[in-house]
Amino acid sequence: MFAEIFRRGGIFAEEAGRFRGTVAYDGDMTRGDDRFDIVTLVVRAREGDIASFEALVDEYERKLLRFAWRALGDRQDAEDVVQDTLVKAWRSLDALAEPAAFGTWIYRMASNRCTDVLRRRTSRPSEASDPEDLGHHVDGAASVERSVEARTALEHFSEILQTLSSEQRVTWVLHQMEGLSYAEVAETLGISEGSVRGRIHRARTAIAEGMEGWV
Repeated sequence: MFAEIFRRGGIFAEEAGRFRGTVAYDGDMTRGDDRFDIVTLVVRAREGDIASFEALVDEYERKLLRFAWRALGDRQDAEDVVQDTLVKAWRSLDALAEPAAFGTWIYRMASNRCTDVLRRRTSRPSEASDPEDLGHHVDGAASVERSVEARTALEHFSEILQTLSSEQRVTWVLHQMEGLSYAEVAETLGISEGSVRGRIHRARTAIAEGMEGWV
């Protein structure tokens, strides 16, 4: 989705001129071949190979969108965060010291962007839907009733998440919903494991108190 947006908007093309002496790789070689791992794609993208960066976009855009949507509770904001993150990643590849750290690096950019959005956000309704629930439908009166109850609980849960500080919310989503370990969250956010544990503990306490009577 975002790779197509980049192509239509000419974002890759307008930046390609900053590279000198780049090698043109076969775009098909960067897709569907386990030999070409993330490190290879990053190295080639830094040399100016657009197809390699598009392969990285294909690998990470859905993951980043899921994370941003869960952190922000709003699809449009999440899409904006992901697009901004991917554009910044393309323009900042030379600043990435270790190609193997690309995943952590791009998640950190997305996390920082989400934190900025949460800090600036004014009160407004948010979409409580989780992206994993898209396209899921149920039939029958009993199922509809359960669906409504689940939706109501999810909306309440989303409201509770919005009461957390931006730092607590992003940290909690990375650990609890994206499955990152304490160490991985700490590396992604550039903070200590102790700080991660403290934020998650405070977030869990607030969520447990807010959800009392719902579970």
